[in-house]
Amino acid sequence: MRSILRPASLVVLVLLVATSPAAAQRRVELGIDAGAVFGLGHTSSVSITLPGSRFRAGFFRPGSRISVEPSLGLGYHKVEGVTGVFTYDLELGTLFHFRPIAVENEGTGGEVARVIPPYIRPFVGVTGFSGGGSDSEFSAGVGLGAKVPWRRDLALRFEANVGYGFDNKATRIGALAGLSYFPR
Repeated sequence: MRSILRPASLVVLVLLVATSPAAAQRRVELGIDAGAVFGLGHTSSVSITLPGSRFRAGFFRPGSRISVEPSLGLGYHKVEGVTGVFTYDLELGTLFHFRPIAVENEGTGGEVARVIPPYIRPFVGVTGFSGGGSDSEFSAGVGLGAKVPWRRDLALRFEANVGYGFDNKATRIGALAGLSYFPR
């Protein structure tokens, strides 16, 4: 449990800074992602989660090439006669967009993120479980993705990524498909 305190503290700090009064010019992207991750190495694994494996909140400034994005995935699995298992996945990523994020004004006067360039996303995270035992693991990786505008306030998001789990010594190849919402 102690091993998740630092990453969790970092996520809380990012959220506090992102919601400060100085952040009034920032915009928010809220999203959920479905995922498929294949672990290769000492301990192989497969994880497929539909329709959503995690919730994310991205913070960006119009005209910037950078956005900060913490994400959180929680799960609980219980089978009769067996101790339930609680799983968690905390992650912090920084998206580096290939072009500045453009925001257009719509006829209603609201600003809407419409032109969203492809991005590269380095990330760090901690995953783990508890129940009948416990374990956690620190990981790091990088993703390459794109957001495709769908409606004024919605975009589809696709990402391929690769990461490394330091405890299990496993390389992970992943794919995410998600939906992003840009509140006004």
